Amino acid sequence: MRSAADLWNDIVLWLMRGVFSVIARRFPLPHGAAHPLNSIVIFSTAGIGDTLSDTPAIRAVQETYPACRITAVVHHRRREVLADNPHIDALVPHKKGVLGFFRTLRAIRHARPDVAIVLRANDPDIWPLAYLSGAQSLVGRPANTQFSFLINRPVPVPEWDRMHGAEQTLAIVEELGAGTADPRLVFQVNAAARRQIQEVLTAWNLDGASLVAMQVHASPRLAFRDWPAESFVQVGRAILRDYPVRLILTGGREDRAKAVAIQQALGPGARCVAGTLRLSETAALLERCRALLTTDTGIMHLGFAVRVPTLALLHPYNAHRVGPHGYGRLHRVVLLPRSLWRGEDPPRIGMDRLSPEEVFEVFREFYVELGRIPSGEMVTETI
Repeated sequence: MRSAADLWNDIVLWLMRGVFSVIARRFPLPHGAAHPLNSIVIFSTAGIGDTLSDTPAIRAVQETYPACRITAVVHHRRREVLADNPHIDALVPHKKGVLGFFRTLRAIRHARPDVAIVLRANDPDIWPLAYLSGAQSLVGRPANTQFSFLINRPVPVPEWDRMHGAEQTLAIVEELGAGTADPRLVFQVNAAARRQIQEVLTAWNLDGASLVAMQVHASPRLAFRDWPAESFVQVGRAILRDYPVRLILTGGREDRAKAVAIQQALGPGARCVAGTLRLSETAALLERCRALLTTDTGIMHLGFAVRVPTLALLHPYNAHRVGPHGYGRLHRVVLLPRSLWRGEDPPRIGMDRLSPEEVFEVFREFYVELGRIPSGEMVTETI
């Protein structure tokens, strides 16, 4: 049964569609490309992983139009994902709600954009914002929204569901002729975060220690992506037994209880920071790690972006879309056997069917190989 909040959201969405369909018929955006391009606003208002997956497209726009001012609109809770991005001139954090709508609208109209690009948007009000931004062109994929009638430069991307997340939005910005030779995710760690992590490691007597991060996740909504605490404990014990490293358990506030239980089972060789670090501080910590072991989480994408060697435990349901892209041998994937998943959506078989023994065997091979990877190697890879 749908909740009262869901029903209310449906009513609001229906009303917004009705109002803006009338407005768009009365005041349609002009046909043809906007010239010249002096200002571009880019909307990327999804979760951590998807926003990071949009950073190659943002880089492509900035590299193609280096004299153009780039303004990015991001979900207010994901502000840190793009806060220090070198390809952005201004950042607008968007908060859902009537007041947030008008605050965002004022900020983006102040940027006087010639083009508005919607890469991803979890909230439907992003499309009306893009339409009202003052831009002559609204670029986006019509299948991603119920407001497709607002788009005057539609980009179909028919292979969307079979593409990697970074390739999806790179295909959108191709409408502007934008492209990049570097498809890797972008996250720039700031100096303040590095200083904070240095203080933490010094306080724990871990400065100079060889660290391995384990990203713990507990998501009732998408439980099929998670790995059981018992499996993390088995692999963690094997790592501590065979390697001179210390384990750092990362995660969000919602993951802390699970991470603390794992840390208690592992003993003094492990430290838990789940729920205690900002995203930028987590990135600075990952920079100091020898490797990251993670399931499909936003921190997995952060690991890709800061170039920490990452062992990703993925489900075949979405591995092609979220796995490492553009890093050669720097990262490795352990895939749940495809034979266990029959293509249902959402999957009924989860990552709990992936054995700790298989994961540790791949970790052992990966850890040895890390010493042989030439620095700076970059080769596009797919799963």
